[in-house]
Amino acid sequence: MTPQSAGNTSLLKKAPDDEGYWLSVRQTMNPLYVNTQLVNTRRGPAPFVVREKVRSLVDLSLSYELDEYEPFKEMKESGSSAEIRTLLADYFGAPSDEIALTRNAMEGIATVLNGFALKPGEEMLATKFCYDSNLAIMRQRALREDITIKLVDLPFGPASEAEILTAFEKAIGEKTRLISVPHVIARTGLVLPVRAISELARSRGIFTFIDGAHSAGHLDLRLDDLGCDGYAACLHKWMYGPRGTGFLHIRKDQISKVWPLFASWSNKPVDSIEKFEEVGTIFKALPASIPEMISFNREIGQAEKSARLRYLRDRWASRLRSHERIRLLTDIDATPGTSFGGFVVEGMDAEDFARVLLEEFDIHVKAFEMEEDSSMRGIHLSPGLANTTEEIDSFVEATLAILARSHNSFRQAV
Repeated sequence: MTPQSAGNTSLLKKAPDDEGYWLSVRQTMNPLYVNTQLVNTRRGPAPFVVREKVRSLVDLSLSYELDEYEPFKEMKESGSSAEIRTLLADYFGAPSDEIALTRNAMEGIATVLNGFALKPGEEMLATKFCYDSNLAIMRQRALREDITIKLVDLPFGPASEAEILTAFEKAIGEKTRLISVPHVIARTGLVLPVRAISELARSRGIFTFIDGAHSAGHLDLRLDDLGCDGYAACLHKWMYGPRGTGFLHIRKDQISKVWPLFASWSNKPVDSIEKFEEVGTIFKALPASIPEMISFNREIGQAEKSARLRYLRDRWASRLRSHERIRLLTDIDATPGTSFGGFVVEGMDAEDFARVLLEEFDIHVKAFEMEEDSSMRGIHLSPGLANTTEEIDSFVEATLAILARSHNSFRQAV
């Protein structure tokens, strides 16, 4: 949220606890859940307006010929167009000549992590909370090109901006050339101070690259305020767009430092953001629905979305954090907030808790274990706009019931 909307919800068009309004939003999305789904990290249900747009173009996308009657003549083979890039640029706060359309966040991430110019012996900084695929890309490159990878030691759970910056300052070395971090650590909900990290990196001549898969459409942000050199995101999670769409942002003065995954067959200049869009033929019905996706989000309002997502998290976390057996991994008083939250159940295995919750109460949460450190484990929730307060309250009551039932065995163990 912006500072204003974070501090005063009366400035919002719709309050985060206006249940009548948010139920009407849910009805435009009609999620096809088979149970109460409180984990929305992989994808969000696209609203009807986006689904209908894609459906209306499926047959056309599969049948037309490339001639003067080309129905998508404004779109390149990659699905991008001046209109789409401008819509994304306006929504996320960056010049359109710094936005490239991609098929997902991973395409943008792979582009930068593989394409940023590095010499043997130079170093990339990451964190143990980076997405496993991101780390796999870096490790493959390290093996192939004799590049060094260092993982910044960040706390598992709440952390202040000062703690985070101190960790990065200690990790940066003379050969550090690139820092790659997630904007939001999904499992715990920690939002990294991207602007401060970027300023620190820029003072040392280091390129800062942000995985924005869980901040685009979730936080009320502007790319030109973040100050990072690169940012990649998908549009099918918190923007509720079609799967198979995303974007890559690179600052104009940094574009020439990154090689595209595919050589530009149209000879785009090295400083052109469009060189990253020449990926071959894609299914154009998907990016063609991006205008409808943008309209859906604008009608609600990003500040309003962000406030609602945080409200859903706080509704369960504020009740459970005082329980003697719950250890929150999330600072719900920190700003900006998200819908992401994590906790540990003392005296009960996370997998067992999640299994009982699903089998007996038909509620799905995520039991997780960090791949980089198996001691970091817990329960994760990430409610989305299609979730209701009734579902959140049912989760709390179910959790309290499970804890009460296992109280005696916990006491004996203690």
